[in-house]
Amino acid sequence: MSTVKRLAVVGAVGLIATTSACGSSGSGAAPNAASGAKITIGSATAYSTLDPAVAYDAGSWAVYYNIYQSLLSYAPGANQPSPDAAKTCGFSDPVTYKCELRPGLKFTNGDPLDAAAVKFSIDRVLKIKNDSQVWTLLSTIKSVDTPNSSTVVFNLNTPDATLPDRLAAGVASIVDPKLASPTKGVTDPTDTSIGVGSGVYKIDKVDFKDGQPSVLHLSVNPAYQGAALDNGGKLQNSGVTVNFYDNVKETKAALDSGAVDAVATDIAPTDIVKLQNDQQLGKGLQVVEGPGAQIRLMPLNLAKAPFNNKAVRVAIARLLNRDSIASGVFQGTVTPLYSMIPSGITDQNAAYLNLYPPASAATVKRSLQKAGVHLPVSFTLDYTLNSTAGDAEAKMIKAQLESTGLFQVTLRTHATYTAMKNEVLKKGDFDAYTVSWLPDYPDPDDFVSPFVGAPSSMYINYQPAAIVGKIAATLKETDRLAAAKDYADIQNAFANDAAYIPIWQNKAYAVTQADITGAGLTLDTSAVIRWWLFGKSS
Repeated sequence: MSTVKRLAVVGAVGLIATTSACGSSGSGAAPNAASGAKITIGSATAYSTLDPAVAYDAGSWAVYYNIYQSLLSYAPGANQPSPDAAKTCGFSDPVTYKCELRPGLKFTNGDPLDAAAVKFSIDRVLKIKNDSQVWTLLSTIKSVDTPNSSTVVFNLNTPDATLPDRLAAGVASIVDPKLASPTKGVTDPTDTSIGVGSGVYKIDKVDFKDGQPSVLHLSVNPAYQGAALDNGGKLQNSGVTVNFYDNVKETKAALDSGAVDAVATDIAPTDIVKLQNDQQLGKGLQVVEGPGAQIRLMPLNLAKAPFNNKAVRVAIARLLNRDSIASGVFQGTVTPLYSMIPSGITDQNAAYLNLYPPASAATVKRSLQKAGVHLPVSFTLDYTLNSTAGDAEAKMIKAQLESTGLFQVTLRTHATYTAMKNEVLKKGDFDAYTVSWLPDYPDPDDFVSPFVGAPSSMYINYQPAAIVGKIAATLKETDRLAAAKDYADIQNAFANDAAYIPIWQNKAYAVTQADITGAGLTLDTSAVIRWWLFGKSS
């Protein structure tokens, strides 16, 4: 993914539950009435628009997962999607995917949600082709057929075993054809006209400040039918109010004052550690930890010196002390990463550690001299100021490399990822930079495919033919475990080229008031925050 949704600049448990995209179980009947207390959520990532054809940011998708439905979704702890608006889905052949809808689905305004609405929603994403590039997630879809009002058939350009995952992503949210233009996206966050879905919640009102959402008021959709109610599932609250804040300092202050009941992910590492210590002493707020799938990388510009020389790239891979970054900057709230694929995602290995074990400065110096590299190597490291501990992290990387006497590092800051992209990345005017990647779906493909191509999501023009071929092979495997060897080879190939330097993988955290329940059920590698699972103990 090429923008803020997955380049998450704000900032080892395997998945146990695995579901398949075949059929839903349970009645999925709508609740008789909303029950439970209302919950107030604090967030430092407001949505940018309510239009799934436009948004590619974490704040927007968090809202979409709660107000819209997709054909499929991820159950808590699952690493494969299962039916949601659909009752069954499956491949009839490698390039044909068919879904049958649940009967009687409706948008919250009473309009029917049928096969035509699904086709409309997917087609408009591909027609609009918004500059955010979110449409590329659905680019393997050649056409959508609707043989009848309850059947949707996806015809693909090429085999794509990850299509079920993509159809569970925010971009595939189903919108009301009567409210959305088939050819024009909604970019104004104050335009809420498109925000009518069939999900767990419906929008009652949005408050705005300076043209941006400040408070989102949601109540339970009384006609909801979907996966949240399958297998005896229950909604744990009668509504949610989401307060949007400017930064993580403000979300923490809101927790301290009791203004919000819970905050998921938007808490600074230093606050997490202090809160965990307070919790052990039996006081303060609750901290819930779960597996995370966000990774931190240093992409290296292959098009120019010094990183057009593999020996220099390998030197960075060997010298970077990930343990010190994880423990010193992030105080143990992240773990060192030695692969493009993080722990908790199928087929992860430690390719970089295996190929480039830590080495002394003297050893690395000899390797650089043998390759004819002039020392010290000078380069500029770009990073964003609004990333979690980004300033401290960049300074530690600089200190680590310069302490060897082999590198001279100039730090260059940017306000946001978007600013960095426009100021240097799109122009190719950079040497290296740090960035975080949050996957669109918890499949190993989303940690490899976006990082190759011209120029690729990372702007480094990395086009290894061997990896591209292997990726094509993996996408033919609807049994994702059957692709394990190919993914091992792909990770080893990434490490061999060292075009990217993995740094760390996050842990997911939620912080709540003492009487809040359910936070632990919504922290997993899908990165879907399920607001309906938050409740209050009696």
